[in-house]
Amino acid sequence: MRLNPDHFWTYSEWLFQQGALFNGVLLAMILSVLGFLFGYIVSVFKHGPSEGFLKVSQIIGQLFTVDLPKMSARRIYAVAKLAVKESIRKKVLVLVGIFVVGMMFAGWYLDPNAEYPARLYISFVLTATTYLVLLMALFISCFSIPADIKSRTIYTITTKPVRPLELFLGRVFGFTAIGTFVLAIMGLLSYIFVVRGLDHDHEVVSLDPTGRSGETSFDTRHRHTFTLNAEGRGTTNEVKGHRHIVTKVGDKAVVGGPIDDLTARIPIYARGLSFTGRDGEKNEGYNVGYMSEYQKYIEGDSLSRAVWRFEGVDKTLFKDVILYDLTISAFRTYKGDIVTPVGGLIHFRSTDGRVKSEDEPFKVKEFQVDRRSVRTKLKGFIEDKPADLDFFNDIAADGSFEVVIRCQDRGQYLGMAAADIYLRPADLQFWWNFVKGYISIWLQMFIVICFGTMFSTFLSGPVAVIATVAALILGFFGFFVDDLVKNTSKGGGPIESLIRLPTQMGSQIELELGNEKLQSAIFMLDRGLVTAVSRLKDAVPNFSQLDTSNFVAYGYNIFGGLLGRHLTIAFCYFVLTALVSYFFLKTREMAA
Repeated sequence: MRLNPDHFWTYSEWLFQQGALFNGVLLAMILSVLGFLFGYIVSVFKHGPSEGFLKVSQIIGQLFTVDLPKMSARRIYAVAKLAVKESIRKKVLVLVGIFVVGMMFAGWYLDPNAEYPARLYISFVLTATTYLVLLMALFISCFSIPADIKSRTIYTITTKPVRPLELFLGRVFGFTAIGTFVLAIMGLLSYIFVVRGLDHDHEVVSLDPTGRSGETSFDTRHRHTFTLNAEGRGTTNEVKGHRHIVTKVGDKAVVGGPIDDLTARIPIYARGLSFTGRDGEKNEGYNVGYMSEYQKYIEGDSLSRAVWRFEGVDKTLFKDVILYDLTISAFRTYKGDIVTPVGGLIHFRSTDGRVKSEDEPFKVKEFQVDRRSVRTKLKGFIEDKPADLDFFNDIAADGSFEVVIRCQDRGQYLGMAAADIYLRPADLQFWWNFVKGYISIWLQMFIVICFGTMFSTFLSGPVAVIATVAALILGFFGFFVDDLVKNTSKGGGPIESLIRLPTQMGSQIELELGNEKLQSAIFMLDRGLVTAVSRLKDAVPNFSQLDTSNFVAYGYNIFGGLLGRHLTIAFCYFVLTALVSYFFLKTREMAA
């Protein structure tokens, strides 16, 4: 998992500094104007220019003067109750049985030799839950109102006892209630499946004569080695993403259950990352030729360094030891010894550079988290003179300090990004992070229900399904549209691709039709279509950003600010779809 810069934003930064509030208000204004124009154009064909304007204005006025003030919670509850009963009649609870059957046979297909079984198990249950719940939300929300319209019961409902907005709210709340019930059962079963599937024991099969080190039995396709301290306690080495606590009881060593496989790390990230080149001067880091620009590299056996700057670290979060994790990578310019990992040096220093700790050597652990620590009482230098240091008094007196890493091996490179080192003051309970992962799934389900119900107010059931699926696809794969807009995708836009397919023209070949005007027209049409789709993409929720399954699977705490952003996005789309549905149902009422 790679953390992006937007993951570091707090809720207030996202809302104000990153322009979420401004963009949301601007989008609402644009959609309001477009909605009014669309309603006016439709009304003109029915009633004429002046009468059409009055009709549209009347509907808008009734929203604020009649329907909102006189909305009844009792009527909304009655509609929601009917929606729940309707969902049960459609046998949506069978979905739970399908999920249980899937978990029963999942063990046949989950790779027992996986390097990180916890990620595999968690990713499986979260992905399966997401797909099943979104499918359920799609079908129960898209076919309900069209069925009422087909049987003409909708006209009686909207004109007599229930107002249009109450009908939408009742349907959404009812479908959300049944979906929440199903999701809660699936979440509980998933948690039990993950915990039981990863739980295992080892026995000590060998212990050296000093009783300080040994080896465990080979269980669940792996074994561990361990070393004990003078008090008879220690941990095993990390295998398959977990360790075990080992305690010496009498002459025997007892191995506990697995730890570190189901975690929710609460990281403290650096505020910035800077680099120096081989000459010691500042630069932007080296690119070793990879297409991804996520990581930059420093050169080995030179003055090239990477410097992370931490600010405002609370010393009360740490006592005798400061825990931190490394996830940096290595790039080898020559193979040679491919078994020995690339080496590096790390030290901590004050922001003015006067005080620093001793260099600590380390070996890069690629594709895994290197859990490390530094004591608050440590050896170091004050203005290049050896001294005994206190971390928070000498190096980080105001909570700010820098971490410096350089590569030891000549001809090798170390790669890092801003998120590749972080402090670990504490770990949250895994079960709560798991719950927050399911809250994210619930928000996605809620948004799908809102969109499905909205589309069903003016489209037939199958067409509403297609429209909602289109919104889902744009939400999950909107990055492809962005690539088209930026001309980074080969093969051109939709019209150009339609020309290339029958002519069997590869995407790497320039389009040559022998007519410059025709080619220019095709490029312009493609640009217009892609831009229109891009604007449409911006109006639908970005489901890929709402997905937090990787946070849970890779053991990172889902930040409160991130969850708050997702809740805000879901609420805004709820309001948007409610207003659109109101106007379409109100139009049907007038037509009736």
